[in-house]
Amino acid sequence: MKRLAGLFWVYLGHWFRRHGMVGLAEACYRNGTERGGRHSAQAWFYLGKSLLDRDVLQDAVVALEGAVQCDPHHARAWCGLGAAHRLLADLPAAHQAYAEAIRANPDYAQALSNLGELCLIQGDAALALAYFEKSLAREPNLLEALSNRVAALFELGRYIEAEEAALRAIALFPLEAATHVNHGNVLLHTGKARTALLAFQKALECDPACAEAHLNLATLLGESHHLTHVIGFIEQEIALKGETAQRLGALGLAQSAKKDYAAAAKTCERALEIQPSHVSAMITLAGCFGIRGDHRGAMALQQRALQINQNMSAIFSNVSFEATYRPDLSAEEIFDHHKAWSQRFELPVNAIRYRHEAGEARDRRLRIGYVSGDFGHHPVGFLLLDVLRHHDHAQYEIHCFSMMRKDDAITVAIREQADVWHDALLMSTEDLAKEIHEKQIDILIDLSGHTAYNRLPTFALTPAPIQITWIGYFHSTGLEGIDYFITDPYTSPRGCQQLFSETPVWLPHSRFCFSPPGYSPEVGPLPMLAKGHVTFGSFNRTEKYLDPVIAAWAKILTEVADSHLIIKAGALEDDSIRTDLLRRFALAGIDGDRLELRGPSSHDEMLKQYGEIDIALDTFPFNGGMTTIEALWMGVPVVTIAGHGVVARQTVSALTNLGLEELAFPDEASFIQGAVALATDPERMVRLRRQLRPRMEASPLRQSAQFANDLEALYRRMWWAWCEGTRLAADI
Repeated sequence: MKRLAGLFWVYLGHWFRRHGMVGLAEACYRNGTERGGRHSAQAWFYLGKSLLDRDVLQDAVVALEGAVQCDPHHARAWCGLGAAHRLLADLPAAHQAYAEAIRANPDYAQALSNLGELCLIQGDAALALAYFEKSLAREPNLLEALSNRVAALFELGRYIEAEEAALRAIALFPLEAATHVNHGNVLLHTGKARTALLAFQKALECDPACAEAHLNLATLLGESHHLTHVIGFIEQEIALKGETAQRLGALGLAQSAKKDYAAAAKTCERALEIQPSHVSAMITLAGCFGIRGDHRGAMALQQRALQINQNMSAIFSNVSFEATYRPDLSAEEIFDHHKAWSQRFELPVNAIRYRHEAGEARDRRLRIGYVSGDFGHHPVGFLLLDVLRHHDHAQYEIHCFSMMRKDDAITVAIREQADVWHDALLMSTEDLAKEIHEKQIDILIDLSGHTAYNRLPTFALTPAPIQITWIGYFHSTGLEGIDYFITDPYTSPRGCQQLFSETPVWLPHSRFCFSPPGYSPEVGPLPMLAKGHVTFGSFNRTEKYLDPVIAAWAKILTEVADSHLIIKAGALEDDSIRTDLLRRFALAGIDGDRLELRGPSSHDEMLKQYGEIDIALDTFPFNGGMTTIEALWMGVPVVTIAGHGVVARQTVSALTNLGLEELAFPDEASFIQGAVALATDPERMVRLRRQLRPRMEASPLRQSAQFANDLEALYRRMWWAWCEGTRLAADI
């Protein structure tokens, strides 16, 4: 009768639990434990399971221990006891309990999987993988084992197998958010950020409340207001489950997105200690190096990543981009890095490229497609907006293929000027090429080059008969499939040392057309009249502050008594970047009390701060682009070195269009002398302060209607050449 009574209480407990009456269910199980007999172990087990489900962990441990005392071969009770100990962070006890479960039932797939997960937490990925594979041999569709096998393969650096395992889990459980999150994690940390976005989006379709998918998307989309939560979530995961390469890589990426570069670098270095082949950690760490101006170190990391993963076009692009900063590389060496992209990703798709037959409709309405991830509050957005406003829509149908992660006011303004807007961020390379081809785009314009969120792999498929690169990048892309590089006579004069895979063609005056924001403040008086000393300034990115730049600026400050230098950049909100920059100036002989380092601010506030600058000092060989134009717009003269190549001649082009060629110098020595001469001529500075904005208003930089007309005329000439089966001749 006792045995029957014990079984009765267990079944009655099940009935109450099925109907949501958990308290009554647990009371029944407790009664079952008191009746003795072989069913008391079951009563203890179900009581412990219920308590475990409610996170009443200490009581769950007591109940599950009661179960295994009654029946030492109760594998499920041992497994539950292991789970309770793990949640209580008693890993040795958890390990022992899982081992007892397997001893009781060697074919218990769940226990094998749980023990494997514990090994993964404890850092033994190889042993963990062995347990997961044993588990799956017994139960091939066990979700936990499938998911954890992905993580183990990743930790072992077996990335291709990890991605295959993730896809297998998705095939079996397509509606489980966790399978898509695992897939996204593998993609993200092997350098496939855009494809990872798709995976995390799919996870949210399966479970809109999936926290990890939301947090990963916040990191990828740069949603700074969520990044504190992201970092907290990952840190908690590390505290509970231990350090793994994947978690550390995710943490480093989030810290970098939050602009905590010192923490990001430290985290990535730790990730690389655990897994030297961790591509994502290398890429993030390379970014931290680049922010400090260490482009040699950044390139070394990117090239190390390429040795591991030769299939990531973004890493090749990163190497190309970093090369443009380095004055120690020749024009040929920089060009070779860009050509390497083409050799790896363009030549292999030659057989499947779209082919186009020359048309005869020379004067028909043309379909123009602009492709960018920067249709927003970005230099490309400001340079493009007025051009789009003045396009002749009767002659040109304007399509924008946007990779924007989030919209802003400039995005809205650009969208209003487009005839057709395409949200293309989540489109694959092939799908985007197909969309462009099906829309019968005649002329496709790249506005990204090798910068973030570029779609160069789509351009490699030549979905449009004429393909161009313009304003988004400052070097040849290296792609044979891009026909033209739009430049100007001052950025790329005849005889310049710039090398192009494209045919370089000129707009008449400038490749830039500036659209100043409506909130631009008025130009104020010369600051030195009130301060009594000259204030130099630079609002360029810290990546441009190379040692030769700092050395030249230090000499200028030394020559101009009591002068100060204001440096403003987004990265300077990071104390480690500020400290490093101050250290480098100190080595050049400039004390910190002559420097003022400022972090980011709103755009309107940044423009107001030009009211404190007398003279802007340009960076070299990587000149300012939009930074130079905004300084001139705010009445601040910019002193520059006229280098050789697009990136080194952006400022000289702007100055020439304003009739101020005398502020561009051929070398560092004359640059220093020119800056000192201007700083010691207050009358000239006052005159320039007063004249600069009117000069710019009257210059080709601000004649947006004429600029759009010139651009359209260039497009039309390209089209006529295409119809005749030829190409325009190079202008340099």
